[in-house]
Amino acid sequence: MRRLIAAVLSGICALPAHALDIRPVSVSVPAGPAHAELWLDNPGPTAWTGQARLYRWTQEGDEERLAAAQEVVVSPVHLAVAAGQGQRLRVVRLGDAPQDTQQAYRLILTPAPTAGDGLARYSLPVFLEPATGAPPASRLHGAASGSPAALRLHLYNDGDAHAHLAELVFVDAQGRRQLLIEGLAGYVLPHSHRSPAPPADLAPEAPEDLRDPPPAPGPRAQATALFATAWQGDVDRFGGQARVQR
Repeated sequence: MRRLIAAVLSGICALPAHALDIRPVSVSVPAGPAHAELWLDNPGPTAWTGQARLYRWTQEGDEERLAAAQEVVVSPVHLAVAAGQGQRLRVVRLGDAPQDTQQAYRLILTPAPTAGDGLARYSLPVFLEPATGAPPASRLHGAASGSPAALRLHLYNDGDAHAHLAELVFVDAQGRRQLLIEGLAGYVLPHSHRSPAPPADLAPEAPEDLRDPPPAPGPRAQATALFATAWQGDVDRFGGQARVQR
């Protein structure tokens, strides 16, 4: 049996340790109030000036796609955070909340061309929560395909909420563990899939039976997973392992 083990976390995003301190680093817009806020603090010696833009975020295969956002806006758009000061940003949903499934966006903070070199560009996830009674959950499934010389890993999220991945580990038939991705490993958005590339030295140790094609997203993927779970909420309070087995 081969297994993929992923620690699935929610509510944290790796950002450059440069120029701005941002809190929170993942924005959730609830169904009720229809808005959320975040703070930009500038501990540096010079001002940070730039623009804030929101984009609809989708995943198609191995591609991350951004398109102009229509359902949500950010204010203010033009940013000027003085040295040692802070600025509040508001993310506002314009229409009704999604019915069943989270909608994903990216908030991009881009420094002004005149701001000089060395200022970081930031990309933060923004999620519009659906108008359902219970919080949506992710359902993560894993599979492997290809030959031992060309192993391909597949992660499917058939749930209505995103999954945040960390510490992807491959466990082969002999129980040997090999780290695929150390630390945070990105997101699998609702009803989407990703195929993270394994390290080059993993393929020779792969068992010979890794030849079946990947399952299609949807109910058929359930047959390849013995257990999958995720936690929603603040990463300091919630977190754990999602164990995806074949």
